[in-house]
Amino acid sequence: MTTLVLIVLGSLGVILLWGLLAPRSQWRVLVSWSYRDPHTDEPSGSAYLLYRVVAAVGIATMVTSGILTYQVYLNNLPKPPEPPTAVELMWGTTAPVVVNRVITSVGTAPKNLVEQPILGYQVVDGQTRQPPYLFKLAPFALDTATTENGYIGVDPEPGLTALDTAELVVQVKGDPRCFPHAAIVRETEETVSVAVFYGQKNPTDGAHTENLADCNILASGANVSTLIPIRLASPLKERQVLTLEGDTIREVPLKQ
Repeated sequence: MTTLVLIVLGSLGVILLWGLLAPRSQWRVLVSWSYRDPHTDEPSGSAYLLYRVVAAVGIATMVTSGILTYQVYLNNLPKPPEPPTAVELMWGTTAPVVVNRVITSVGTAPKNLVEQPILGYQVVDGQTRQPPYLFKLAPFALDTATTENGYIGVDPEPGLTALDTAELVVQVKGDPRCFPHAAIVRETEETVSVAVFYGQKNPTDGAHTENLADCNILASGANVSTLIPIRLASPLKERQVLTLEGDTIREVPLKQ
């Protein structure tokens, strides 16, 4: 069907171009045979001029229609996916949010909370605000995440963010119903060991319940990619970043 349409349009284009460039020749070949005396009945110069105008309008219409049709075709072609951003290359397809709380390590793992797998870390220099993209990410926000409900840490000092006093961030992907309650940070000369614990809001009666720890771990794509700022006693430098069990945490390379 497409081939037939192209043949018809091509033939029509040839006829119109012929009529524009040589209307007299076209009349003699296509029309004169129908007259008893072609030389007497040949159209006037004005008629040939009209033929040229009609042919020119037809050609212009065909060219315009072809351009518009081709543009529609191009617009309907499947579009290649957008290349991933630098943040997506570092942390995954969904841009992470940052917990804007200054965190103090707890001594032991809290009861009735869920330890989140730490998926990666990146070094931060809060004094020079490097890397700068971290300071532009959206803050973690959840209506139930308040100090009274067990939200981790405390608000930073006025005019500062938690990243300003951090030496690294660690990534977790938490259940969207839950939020970070506590972290353990243990430092030695060779290592920094980190754990992050999630839960739901504290029960209003103050009692620990199983519902507090009702948080899925990496259960679905709905989990929120979250960066937790960690303040250290000294810069990380060459020290390894580990889980409490001693497993190495992946360093996320900075994409330029």
